[in-house]
Amino acid sequence: MPTQFFTVGLLMLFSAMLPGPDFALVTKNTLLYSRRSGFFTSLGLGTAALVHISYCTLGLAVIISNSLLFSIIKYIGACYLIYLGVSSLLSKHSSDIVSYKKGLKKITTSRLASFRQGFLCNLLNPKATLFFLALFTVIIKPKTPTSWMISYAMEIFFIIILWFCSLTFILSHPCVTQLLRRAEKIIPKILGIFLIGFGIILAFVKK
Repeated sequence: MPTQFFTVGLLMLFSAMLPGPDFALVTKNTLLYSRRSGFFTSLGLGTAALVHISYCTLGLAVIISNSLLFSIIKYIGACYLIYLGVSSLLSKHSSDIVSYKKGLKKITTSRLASFRQGFLCNLLNPKATLFFLALFTVIIKPKTPTSWMISYAMEIFFIIILWFCSLTFILSHPCVTQLLRRAEKIIPKILGIFLIGFGIILAFVKK
């Protein structure tokens, strides 16, 4: 069990670190809004992961991945990512991306809005469903104690939170924002394109 616990943690960390919709969203919200927005987006991502884990441990992931529901989630998720990407592209506040500029008022978004974006971004990602299905099919056995399943869930939750909060902290550090000033007008556009691209890729994900 301890070996499996370490393996799950390592796989989850590598998965979280890979560039994807979650990475792009946290980066966008941190740079475009604030460190607080990035933290609450990260919390939303971690909470959505708990939902994935819950239905995987109940055996519902297999049903979802082999039913019409998978396609519904896939297309809703793709549309949501494209919507976020287009919103970023059309943002009129790209010049406010760095909050340390004097004389400019930083645009903000609510904690709930940031949390909701993170939660829906991860929840509606069918790749997350397939990832957790594959992970828990190998790890969770009929005789696996409930205490260990809870331990896996908490481990994954905190790894996601810690990684993306660390990313948020780095991106919002004054030294980093100083370096980003030269590209502040195009960063939201680039991240918007990435989100749209991820949405299009998501629409073609196969079971």
